[in-house]
Amino acid sequence: MRVGTPEHRELFCRTFIETHVAFEPEELPWPDLQGVDLARLRAFPFWRYARSIEQRAGRMVTAFAKTIEDPLIRETVAVQGTEETRHGRLMEHVIERYGIDAPPLDIADAPISPEEFRVFGFGECTDSFVGFGAIALAREKKILPDSLLSIFDGVMFEETRHVVFFINWWRYEQARAGRDNFFTRTATALGYHGRAALGTITGATDLPPMPELDDPDLKEIVAGITPLMFIETALAENRRMMSRLDRRLIKPTVMPAIATALLLGIRMLPPRKDVVKTPALAPVAQDAEAVRSRNAA
Repeated sequence: MRVGTPEHRELFCRTFIETHVAFEPEELPWPDLQGVDLARLRAFPFWRYARSIEQRAGRMVTAFAKTIEDPLIRETVAVQGTEETRHGRLMEHVIERYGIDAPPLDIADAPISPEEFRVFGFGECTDSFVGFGAIALAREKKILPDSLLSIFDGVMFEETRHVVFFINWWRYEQARAGRDNFFTRTATALGYHGRAALGTITGATDLPPMPELDDPDLKEIVAGITPLMFIETALAENRRMMSRLDRRLIKPTVMPAIATALLLGIRMLPPRKDVVKTPALAPVAQDAEAVRSRNAA
């Protein structure tokens, strides 16, 4: 399928609309958390920022949808606006249900324009990739209960749909404008990623520091998570999430490419000197000693 054709537009729009799932955040199977699980959930400092960003995104995307001339793309973006708004409501419900101290954070609304939607879309590509790794590691390391993480897993699949729709919309618009050659779009994408990252860093300056948590198990788990482990997990989860959507759709490539380059770079680094390795022959020596002991007996 050629990028920029009506068939391409039909595929990425219809796929998004048909995979939309209607639900109310309050009606999801939220678990009752107590003790360590509740303390860990409350300790994360990103709740107020995440809620404000999702609420802001819902307003911006919903308003942007109304400016789109193409009726099918307008309908699709409106559905995304509904989901972004629902993400804000979901975050609000989590904060209220679990008694999280997260006063509202005042973040100015973004301008309503295709340019702002592009910056937002590339920012979601980065955020979702990081989220994939974080949720997967939280599940693997048993940081929070599966019953809670399964709900956020559903949210992350919605984010997967958002970024896949966005990348296909962007490529569709680039192709129609005659700017879809590899070098032009790669340079443009990197520029948007940079702008989105700068906006995230600027917006997150008011976040409180991670509170000191009397949780030795969590400290040990976090200390054991290396950059290599996080990147490998994020890449694996990214592949898993993307495989759930039609293989004909274009998938985001910049973040996986950057992560893969970082992965290769880390693997090429010399081993740390403070890591004590067990000699490879130790098991053999132990076995030999055991044999000698048995013979002596």
